[in-house]
Amino acid sequence: MSQNPFARFARWLGLDRNPLRRRCDRVEALVRLVAVLGFMAAVVFGMALSVRAYDDGVRTEAQQQRSRHQVTATLVEDVTTPRLSAAGAAVGHAQARWTAPDGVQRTGVVDAAPSKHAGDVIRVWTDEHGTLTPRPQDRETTVVAALTVGTGVPMAASAGLAVLVLLVRTVNQRRARRAWEAQWSVVEPMWRINGR
Repeated sequence: MSQNPFARFARWLGLDRNPLRRRCDRVEALVRLVAVLGFMAAVVFGMALSVRAYDDGVRTEAQQQRSRHQVTATLVEDVTTPRLSAAGAAVGHAQARWTAPDGVQRTGVVDAAPSKHAGDVIRVWTDEHGTLTPRPQDRETTVVAALTVGTGVPMAASAGLAVLVLLVRTVNQRRARRAWEAQWSVVEPMWRINGR
């Protein structure tokens, strides 16, 4: 038996034209070949989606940089009891006052560090009308989103294809075992007779 990994891989895919392969072996090899081709297609599709997600993210970054503004807000009360943010930092809430980019005075509840008190100044993000908004999307978020899409598609496809290959292999092994048992039940009594 060849130790060449390419020859072993070709044999695993059923590309070696082995005349001893049963029909079920050929079906299993065909399913493995389809799984390998499906994985390769998923990698290409994932890369295309990743590039598209990155381009969309860059456009979102530019649009949000144009439409969102960082302004100075003055706290009008002490920060309330802090809670943990999604990033794991302690954040509290407080009423604040700020001037919108269009010159109108606004008030609202803002996130602030627990150490802030009434009269302290913080920076907040608003749209052009002064409504509080999240900070604009940054490049790191864009890259992470693109990588998530680019790796998620092939990983999901490989998981599904692996389940398919294992399912076909399990069915084939059960059928082969049943066929072997049926053939053995015919041959074994003859061996007993001839053995006496």
